[in-house]
Amino acid sequence: MTGPLTLEYIAEGNANIVYTFKPIADEPVNLGVRQKLLRLRKDKSFIQSTQSQYITFQREFLPLFRPENIVEQTLITLDESLIESLNQRLAEHESTGARKDVRHGDRLAVDDHGLLMTDMTAQHGEFLFEIKPKWLQQSPDAPQDSIRCRTCALRVQRDHMKAGGAVIPTRGGFCPLGLIDVDIEERRRAFRNIIEAQANELSHTTVGEIVNYLAEEGYQVLSDLRKHQAQFDKHGLLGRDPEDISDDYSKAMTLRDCVLFVKGSLNAFANTADIRLADLDFKHAHPDKVQKWKSTERTLVDQGWYTSTEVDEGAAGT
Repeated sequence: MTGPLTLEYIAEGNANIVYTFKPIADEPVNLGVRQKLLRLRKDKSFIQSTQSQYITFQREFLPLFRPENIVEQTLITLDESLIESLNQRLAEHESTGARKDVRHGDRLAVDDHGLLMTDMTAQHGEFLFEIKPKWLQQSPDAPQDSIRCRTCALRVQRDHMKAGGAVIPTRGGFCPLGLIDVDIEERRRAFRNIIEAQANELSHTTVGEIVNYLAEEGYQVLSDLRKHQAQFDKHGLLGRDPEDISDDYSKAMTLRDCVLFVKGSLNAFANTADIRLADLDFKHAHPDKVQKWKSTERTLVDQGWYTSTEVDEGAAGT
């Protein structure tokens, strides 16, 4: 180590908490953790050990993409006293407002390992964009006469329920199929909608540069993602028994719930851009989860959300 370090809480989700490394003294950060974040798992029964997550990631997902297009993971050994100390600080954060109320009570699991991850947070002069590609191909269960893709069908159904069923809201958001359209102008339109929604203070020139980059380089990454989504789910879910659901379907659902991070300097975005997929944590096909997936798909099919012939019969799941 080049100098003592401390861990600083920066974010958390339902399953993990992420920390960044900060030097205690005015000394350089150790090369081993420079441009890295530390991800630690929470103490919840449905979350696998960190080592198991790492092994699954290395075996199932890392080989699918170019190394420069995926957030790297490195397994490291932890001291139990570190977890105890961090859990004490999590309790303190609850009284200071540093943690959202919905996360109160969540603590880190006593685990022998943590994961060093590529740091995709934006530094000075940089901007970070986050894209949730979702389903980049139509659901195999969708009717032949579908008008909406799977992501758009679910979004409209959810918007309808949020509106109390009084009206069918106009379609919002972006259609993920536009991100991988063969027509580059369609791709530019889709990416522009995303970029302008996340950074409306950027100049027209900067937005144009970012959009052009994503319409080329982002398209390549998302095309690979789409290929593997289709590869692992060729037959859909409806009409299949839960015990027949293979690991391939779980891999497809994992690939449908990942995130694409795009980071670069605003002065020369295309020359500095770093584009990587993250959140590739294997979604195990537990019976209750499979039932939820099937219920969602059945709602979209039976209530006409794919075909734009919807009827008001209740909400889909996820």
